[in-house]
Amino acid sequence: MEIKENNIIFLIGAGCSKEADIPISNEMVSKLQDKLSAEPDWKKYQDLYFYLKSSIEYSEGIFGNFESSFNIEKLLIVMAQLEQRDKNIFYPFIGSWNIRLPEVAGDNFEKITELKRLINRELYEWVTPKDLIEKASYYSGFKRLSNEIGKPLKIFSLNYDQCFEKVIGEDDVNQGFDPKTFEWQQSNFEADNLFKLYKLHGSINWYSDKHTGKLMYSNHPVLNPELIFGIDTKLRSSDPYLYFTSEFRGALLSQDCKLIVTIGYSYADDYINNLISQALINNPSRKVLNITKSENENNLKENLTSQKLDFKQSYNKHCKNQFDLLNISAKTFLNDNISADFLSKFIIDDTDAPFK
Repeated sequence: MEIKENNIIFLIGAGCSKEADIPISNEMVSKLQDKLSAEPDWKKYQDLYFYLKSSIEYSEGIFGNFESSFNIEKLLIVMAQLEQRDKNIFYPFIGSWNIRLPEVAGDNFEKITELKRLINRELYEWVTPKDLIEKASYYSGFKRLSNEIGKPLKIFSLNYDQCFEKVIGEDDVNQGFDPKTFEWQQSNFEADNLFKLYKLHGSINWYSDKHTGKLMYSNHPVLNPELIFGIDTKLRSSDPYLYFTSEFRGALLSQDCKLIVTIGYSYADDYINNLISQALINNPSRKVLNITKSENENNLKENLTSQKLDFKQSYNKHCKNQFDLLNISAKTFLNDNISADFLSKFIIDDTDAPFK
């Protein structure tokens, strides 16, 4: 069948960039722990890290989340909240800090700020590997697809890296930034480009102008990028994040949307999962194709649909049938599989959709 504009929506997660030598969250944790145990500048924060990690895992266990994995984002979320100290909205409800916390964080929690600064510096290194364009060359599969179907594509990304725009070519990718002033404006998305890229959690090369407060674009990564770290829902009530989320929701619920392709997404963001669930419930002929490499394929689909996606009970069985899983890596999919013919196999003709 012919693929029309907005029939396919792409959502890419950390796993999409893994094969470009950009570590996923649990790999970042391993790198962080190596530094804390071996490097002099980091060793003095080891006790603080142990305390924060064990406290986060204890907190998860209280609510029965024993399988929930500790990751770099949870760490930064907690650190950002503790950094506020008496400015935190929950401060009046706290009788006193755990006696161990001031011991490892300092009386003014200065070690939290210092460690957070070190982690952000490493984040810069982690997501900007050498030879990025060569290592991420498989992203060119998106461009082949766009040329094949002759329609612009919407790409929603949860990643901070620049793999997509660097490989595709920044002139072909619209992120909402003015090409002359480098300032973000919603109206800039009206321009015609092969791709509209919505980086839902920010980017390693975005920054806030210290004088105007406006969101700006840099051709290269910056040391203090505009990222959504430290917010549990990763949802901000300011642009561009609110606009991006609104666009994601609108794209998913559009009558034109027939297929949602997730690549390297672990389904760890509740607000993203809720929007995907809503899209499936809203239209029985809409499907999700999840591209992920897993050693436990038999249980993966069941776990994602039963535990991650919030289906109402009356829709649960049918919505599971709307979810397809392809157990291959992002690199393999983008190099070998992505094409109009391949993707059209997962698009349901409305005339054949159940419950019509």
